[in-house]
Amino acid sequence: MELARAQPHRSRRYSTVLAPDLTTAQMLQMAWVIAVGFARREPQARHLRPPKHPPAGLMEARHTDPFGTDSFGSWDTQTQLYWVTRLTALTDPTTSADAIEVNEEILAQSLAILDEERRVIGAAFNQTMPPLDVEPPFREDDPFLDAVVSVWEPVYGALGAQDAEALTALSERYPEFREAYAQDMVSHHFLVARASDLPKGDAFELVAASAERCQALGYSYMVTEATNQWTGAAFEALGGVHVHFRPFLVQPAVRKSDEPLEGITRSPNGFLSGKHSGGMFYVIRLA
Repeated sequence: MELARAQPHRSRRYSTVLAPDLTTAQMLQMAWVIAVGFARREPQARHLRPPKHPPAGLMEARHTDPFGTDSFGSWDTQTQLYWVTRLTALTDPTTSADAIEVNEEILAQSLAILDEERRVIGAAFNQTMPPLDVEPPFREDDPFLDAVVSVWEPVYGALGAQDAEALTALSERYPEFREAYAQDMVSHHFLVARASDLPKGDAFELVAASAERCQALGYSYMVTEATNQWTGAAFEALGGVHVHFRPFLVQPAVRKSDEPLEGITRSPNGFLSGKHSGGMFYVIRLA
């Protein structure tokens, strides 16, 4: 990792706060920053269209976890992505519905940027990169989790396929990476976004501070799927290299339709994005 070379890009105005040091309300703000940021700027989130109506019974259901009891809210991309973040990053999706737990493993690596009023205006979630051959046993009969996973499954599938190819190639070619991965010493920078109140130039601090945090925790590498070019540029500024490219416009992944569909995620062209670019898998050596 080349922190010295990246120093000119670091923010002089903002510093980060570790997620475990935030209040419950601030952690929920992190989820909303991710949701709104992705809905506005992430190519796949901007392009995909969720089913016309929510699953039956979803809007009447209530979800309870350590962050409170809430209804789902609006059936739109931002709200869906908020619940994706709350259900898979803030809390552990493998714990039972009657005893959902905070995702301590992810929060230990994650961080936020606050404004002068202590509101979250930038968020980054990191996790230990899971093994390729282990499918996490998400809890069953959770209407909120079932709904968002169903809508965004095409994206999960594409990212999972890229992860498998990139991680396999790295492990085969570099014994040091293979050993670190086997020992859970590879961190995954999987959600990062800024609110409109955080200038784009200062948002690099979220990536740089994430790398520093993961290095301090003993991780040897940090990886990401950079579907947004800004994320790729941030990793390159830290000395990261791209090892895999997955173009958006190669294979249709959803139903092609200009009209809303019942129970089916769609897009105007049948692809996950309308951009002639794609997702770049990056790796940074931390130690």
